[in-house]
Amino acid sequence: MSDIIWLAIALAMNAFAVAIGLAAKSSRHTLRLAILAALYFGIAQGVMPLMGYLLGAVMLG
Repeated sequence: MSDIIWLAIALAMNAFAVAIGLAAKSSRHTLRLAILAALYFGIAQGVMPLMGYLLGAVMLG
């Protein structure tokens, strides 16, 4: 269970760092940009552990 918590923390820190970079680069801070960034990160970070689980299940048997 602690592995899942550490993975969630690492992914959240990664998303936070990229969001700060995106906000620093953007000259216009819009709600649309924030929503799109949140959607992209949410989908990508939800798919990554799922792909790891599925690949592990396929390779192990």
